[in-house]
Amino acid sequence: MNKLKLTLLICMLIIGLLLIFINPIQNAIIAHLSKQLNTTDYSAEDIEKNNNVDADFEFEAVQSLSITEVLKAQTTANKMPVIGSIAVPSVDMQLPIVKGVGNASLAVGAGTMKPNQKLGQGNYALAGHYFEETDILFSPLYNASIGDTIYVTDLTNIYEYKLTTKEIIAATDVYVIDDIPNKNVLTLVTCADNGTKRLAIQADFVEQYPFDKAPAKLSETF
Repeated sequence: MNKLKLTLLICMLIIGLLLIFINPIQNAIIAHLSKQLNTTDYSAEDIEKNNNVDADFEFEAVQSLSITEVLKAQTTANKMPVIGSIAVPSVDMQLPIVKGVGNASLAVGAGTMKPNQKLGQGNYALAGHYFEETDILFSPLYNASIGDTIYVTDLTNIYEYKLTTKEIIAATDVYVIDDIPNKNVLTLVTCADNGTKRLAIQADFVEQYPFDKAPAKLSETF
């Protein structure tokens, strides 16, 4: 075997190994970033400051998450505008909430879909990526059930919601994030059917607790 053939064989072997391990590596980085940006490392003042930064809300422009975007997010993690945290205890999901739906934001957690939306008011809409057969980002939502409790916090208050609807919708059904008259809800949106459709979950607002006076079970959640 001459040197050229040996070099080609080694290159093919390296490429093959990368293709095998690229997804586990990507998923491990995402899980690490999500945990790294847990709101326990932030203050209410940090959250307020991050709420005032500019962000991208072009959900239609969101692309499938690539290893390039994940690595880029890793290098900018300390600059992410984290504005809260979401937890769904029934499916062991907890993620940072990041302002906007830019690729970097959606590589680490849940992104806000509308500017100026407020927790406990109107339709608070969040988007997140889904990866089949994983427990990262919004993937656990496929195992959520009607009646499950969802908690969201901005470190000033903890907001409790109860899951009421779970359905597959068309990618064009953007009305699900519109405000509903006289109703306060939480809407979670992620991919379905290889990106051709969406999983939409809505939960009704139940109660609001001061963060520093919340029941013990809620404080432990965050």
